[in-house]
Amino acid sequence: VKRMEFKSKTYITELFNAYVSDSSLLPVLVRKKESDDSLERRICDYISGMTDRYAINEYKKLFSPDEKD
Repeated sequence: VKRMEFKSKTYITELFNAYVSDSSLLPVLVRKKESDDSLERRICDYISGMTDRYAINEYKKLFSPDEKD
């Protein structure tokens, strides 16, 4: 359980950092500013809506050289 908790925190943290450093990685609807929310808030909302499987796949697409987009 501790290993899974560690991995989950790593995935979420790294996804957040990647999206903040390069917002072009985000879907267009998330990038668009349709509200007064900051980019960071929209990224948090986007990540919180991900399923576990989707978050893991996104992480692999961004950080694994073997994964195709």
